[in-house]
Amino acid sequence: MRTRSVHSTITTLTMLAALGACNEGPEGRANSGVATSATVGDTAETDTDASQTNTESDTADASTGADTLESDGKTGGSSETGDPGGDETAGGEQCEQAQYSFTFTPETPNVMLVLDKSRSMSNLWDHDLNGATPTISRYHSLHNVVRNLVTEFSDDINFGAQLFPSADAYLDEPTNDFSCLVEGDPEVSLGHNTAANITAVMPPAEDFTFSGGTPAVAGLTSAIDHLIDEAPVDSNRAIIFITDGAANCSPAELPGDTLFVYDAGVPELIEQTYNDEGIPVYVVGINILDEMGTKPAVNPFEAITDAAMVGGAPAPGGTPFYNAFNELDLLDSLEQVVEDIECTVNLEVEPLHPDSVDVSVDLEGYSQVDDCETENGWTYPNGAGPFNSILLCGTACDSIQNGGIVDVEYLCPG
Repeated sequence: MRTRSVHSTITTLTMLAALGACNEGPEGRANSGVATSATVGDTAETDTDASQTNTESDTADASTGADTLESDGKTGGSSETGDPGGDETAGGEQCEQAQYSFTFTPETPNVMLVLDKSRSMSNLWDHDLNGATPTISRYHSLHNVVRNLVTEFSDDINFGAQLFPSADAYLDEPTNDFSCLVEGDPEVSLGHNTAANITAVMPPAEDFTFSGGTPAVAGLTSAIDHLIDEAPVDSNRAIIFITDGAANCSPAELPGDTLFVYDAGVPELIEQTYNDEGIPVYVVGINILDEMGTKPAVNPFEAITDAAMVGGAPAPGGTPFYNAFNELDLLDSLEQVVEDIECTVNLEVEPLHPDSVDVSVDLEGYSQVDDCETENGWTYPNGAGPFNSILLCGTACDSIQNGGIVDVEYLCPG
């Protein structure tokens, strides 16, 4: 497991991207990047007062342009340089390149917590791996870890929180009118320094009276919609989904069946969120066992694996989700997730040749690595694509957390 480095706010991030394509222009979407780009010489506009300086100089090979934006006291915007000249690939095809250089201050990450409050969360476990201490509930541990997490990072990350089911839910079989209640809006809106609000809306840590099913689709939908509405599309956005079992509560099922039938909409929703919105979903399991369940009738390990594989942020190792079997595991998992969010660099345009990319931090070059847990370098969080972000690993991650400057260059294959 990676050792978490001392967190510090990133002050400046520079991306240098040579967007290579063989006989075609790059097709990329505006993805949750930390700066807004403009083509060479263009003027970017904001809704607030902005001052801009644009300079151009011509050489025999290239032209350069720079834009500087100031808004709310922060330096933002981007500068780009271009080289219309082309190189030939090993196969002789012309590979046209355009040089882009981005310099900006990244925005604070925006993270929605989606927290399981179902009846099974009241089950006891050995939270500290110490047989001499009393056992506590899974929910008690979740309360402890979430409280510590949002308090520690309250100045550095904008947090919001969604409970599923809501605090008012309870099991009322067979009608289930109240088993699957979820608030239409998150209990805590996305914002700065929300630690006290998040702790306040969660039932007390030692509460054993809460109940309800596992309406994960409704909880995720509310949190995702809120994040899309409230966080800028070019900001660093993420969902942290924490659950101790597979989803049920599908509105398509009869009331008497809804707790027993698996809601397969979870992986579909997560995949759509990542592919369409560029929002990664980190999946954290609590005591997930590889065996058949009853509420719902599905293997929860397989169900949660399906969800984690399509969210763009699989856990390292053989299991694509973080699986905590005690409070210590849960704390370690969430700290690693937060570190990954901080060390993710969003790519505004996806490379057409993902294996032909150079990355450096503070002018030190890093190679693409297979194991971000043990190696220094970078990787794509989702190895199968889309390739809309890179994750810095080891010392590269440490450098960016301490204000390092990142350069990314797209190359021609060959």
